[in-house]
Amino acid sequence: MKTRERLVQDLVISYRSQTKKIRSCFHPLLKDYIPYNEYAVLKVLNCCGDQMVSEIADHLNVTNSHISVTSDKLINRGLVKRTHSSEDRRIVYLSITAEGKQMAAEMENILQGFYEKTFEELTEEEMETFISLLNKIKM
Repeated sequence: MKTRERLVQDLVISYRSQTKKIRSCFHPLLKDYIPYNEYAVLKVLNCCGDQMVSEIADHLNVTNSHISVTSDKLINRGLVKRTHSSEDRRIVYLSITAEGKQMAAEMENILQGFYEKTFEELTEEEMETFISLLNKIKM
């Protein structure tokens, strides 16, 4: 029987390996679209509506500066726009455009198909157990 220390090491190795595999699969899938980090911002805006940079950063657990740089790219592509608050001009919101919504939907479909294929060998019960175990991890 493995020691707990060894099991933790094996778990970390397996987790990192799977994460790396998933990320490497995203690149070919999304090559005709936008990078995944830009898609993540679109997804937040598509789901949550207009958001301040800090709200998106909190959602994605990244820095405000990361969102600022990413949003500039999305604005240049016509997928996102900036709007100033009517109550306080210093407050700026990001909102998704119609083109951005279309891009988000297309990418969501591609990724959903990828995930369906990735997890096709798991039963529903195994998926529920996996979800439960992932949610038990404290970070």
